[in-house]
Amino acid sequence: MSEDRIVRVLQEQGLTRREAEIYLFLSKKGTQNVRFLSANLKIERVQAYRALKSLQEKGIVEATLEAPTRFTAAPFEILIDSYIKGRKAEVDQLQAQKDNLVAYWKSLSVREIDYPLPRFRILVDRNRIYEEVTHMVGETKKTILELTTSTGMIQEDILGTLDRIVDTSRKNPQIQTRILAHVSKENQEIVEQLLKTIHKAKLNVEIRHIDLGSRVYPRFIIKDDDETVLYVTSRDELPSISSMDTGLWISSPLFISALRESFMDMWRTGVQASDRIEELETGKAIVETTVIRDQQEAYEKLEKALYSAEKDIVLITSSEGVNTILRNSPFRNKEKLRVRIMAPIDLDNIDAAQELSMTCEVRHVPISYMMMLVTDGRHLFMFRTLSPDRRATKLIFNLDNVFYTNDDRYVKRVAEMLDDIWRRGQDLEQLTSGTVNEPTIQVSSVDNASTILDQMLDNNVDSVVVSENGNPVGIIGQRDMLDKILRAGRDLQATEAREIMSLPVLNSDEDQPLIEALGKMQASGIKNLAIMKKGKLVGMLTG
Repeated sequence: MSEDRIVRVLQEQGLTRREAEIYLFLSKKGTQNVRFLSANLKIERVQAYRALKSLQEKGIVEATLEAPTRFTAAPFEILIDSYIKGRKAEVDQLQAQKDNLVAYWKSLSVREIDYPLPRFRILVDRNRIYEEVTHMVGETKKTILELTTSTGMIQEDILGTLDRIVDTSRKNPQIQTRILAHVSKENQEIVEQLLKTIHKAKLNVEIRHIDLGSRVYPRFIIKDDDETVLYVTSRDELPSISSMDTGLWISSPLFISALRESFMDMWRTGVQASDRIEELETGKAIVETTVIRDQQEAYEKLEKALYSAEKDIVLITSSEGVNTILRNSPFRNKEKLRVRIMAPIDLDNIDAAQELSMTCEVRHVPISYMMMLVTDGRHLFMFRTLSPDRRATKLIFNLDNVFYTNDDRYVKRVAEMLDDIWRRGQDLEQLTSGTVNEPTIQVSSVDNASTILDQMLDNNVDSVVVSENGNPVGIIGQRDMLDKILRAGRDLQATEAREIMSLPVLNSDEDQPLIEALGKMQASGIKNLAIMKKGKLVGMLTG
């Protein structure tokens, strides 16, 4: 009789593999403390304490009252006698019911169909779920794909699933095993030990890290692309065997194929577990450059970067983005945190820009199709422009296919570019209407439409200013020419400028702040403002 056989018998009585090994060790070595036990079995003390607590609850191990506490194993023959009696009672009961059960089954049975149908089973009780998972792993012939959480790794270590994966890989090196897990400080030691075992035994097992954040995420394991178990465990729940979970065993080629594709998408974005452990130990972030296609994932990554920013946030956004930033307040008020916002300032976002300037630095930059954000010179996000039908939403940025990187080489270059744009931009307080002027063409109020059209074509402009005695009194644009001349069927030679010009524009001194100038336009409901310098027209401001 081998020790492996005894361990299997103990597991059949409800013990995990680790619990069975601890019981066997205590039986051979006598009463021992946790320090001696963990050192000889090469397991962490915390794991040993968990297993011993479970064994005490089952009445298999007893603890002394002395300090430090020592533990002793109950006689093996008592366990065997109890196990045999229980099994005999179950067999006797089943034997007594056999004839009735078979007869009833025959009355319910129908002819089996010639092709397999998708099947599923509901698994209630965590122990039952892990028994199913462990059985699947042991029966694997080709591949094991597993997605698990931080707490899930701890549970699988306690309940022997990880041990079974290692044993199966040792017996059949052709099996490819991929474990995608949230590696955290809580399960770091477990993952490190598993990586050492994999490396030492040269197993075909690979572990990658994926940041599942605080989400309660569904865990699953896929065996040979023909069956899977899905289950959910609360991230706050202690990994005790007695806790209740609900799982679902599924055998459906179509469902498993879709689940496998989902796993592979996440696998491609995962990082090596060894890199994640180095990040946890050193605090240096893993170099990551990726396009985030999932909107929720992009939102959570952006929110995390904004929340963790301590020094500087700089971003360039659209005109609509200024209003959305004000409505959603994405920046936490932190001492010494500098927030710089660059965007085109116009009639639609004047008020929002002024209000934001109370807590952030806001500068006007020419219209740009770039949407970028850098936090603390460490994280870079690049966004696509929002489509017109989505500009009215609460989105600050387009979260479809977001480019993200924390690679210093890229982040530093973009940060320097944004700093340069910032230096070229203009503060709201300092920005004057004269800085945004464009050259204008003046015509007399008595010039005819034919002359005006020639002026527009020769100078390649869309509009001209109508003046009397050097003062602007109106404006004529392409729309005026089309509506009031061509559509109305009027004679170009006989129609004067004053007959077709739009309403008079307002005057604004060159040194007047742009905010005040745009405010005048907004209050008057006009789109053009004449720019005067020393009583002379020097340009037009278009809102």
